Amino acid sequence: MVSQTAARPDWRRPDFRIGVSLALLTSAGLLLGGCATDLSGSAVSSGGYTNTLSSRGYAYRPDIQESHREATVLDTVLVNAIAQIGKPYVWGGESRAGGFDCSGLIQYVLGQAGVQVPRTAAAQAAALPAVPLSHIQKGDLLFFNTLGRPYSHVGIYIGGDQFVSALNPRAGITVQSLRNPYWSSRLDGVRRPMPPELLAMTARDSHVLNR
Repeated sequence: MVSQTAARPDWRRPDFRIGVSLALLTSAGLLLGGCATDLSGSAVSSGGYTNTLSSRGYAYRPDIQESHREATVLDTVLVNAIAQIGKPYVWGGESRAGGFDCSGLIQYVLGQAGVQVPRTAAAQAAALPAVPLSHIQKGDLLFFNTLGRPYSHVGIYIGGDQFVSALNPRAGITVQSLRNPYWSSRLDGVRRPMPPELLAMTARDSHVLNR
């Protein structure tokens, strides 16, 4: 017979906290520098982009409070991204009044959600945690190789295999589809926008999980 003292869980143990967080996630389900792009073709394909992602996974397992904060950031990014559709593309642009290039748009939109990122697309990809495409959420960032180098273009996922990005001077800030072979063949990976406090928790929990 096990005594009540022996049966009581130790909330201070890291492995116990991680197990509780994983259980909560399983039961709750999933929560919700300049670049110019030359689009070549508009044919639509039903797939072909799931194998182009980085193999790095999303190790962060937030608790309920952290999940709420993460969802709030993603919702704010989504709303602000959609609000910029139709605005002009400007090389080096980083303001709502003057227009945006692709990474300038990301820096502005994420800033409205309290997420500070570097200015160029490649630096933004390096600053944020990777997410498998199978776990993508509205408000996540999509990175592409459009200039012969990785992470040279970036957009914001809005659902339905679509994303918003500052495309080029002709198209401006517009919606594109991941089903377009141009984009599916150039997809480098997905990143999750996070404010500093959640990034710190990501690093902490990744260290515990990988010990």
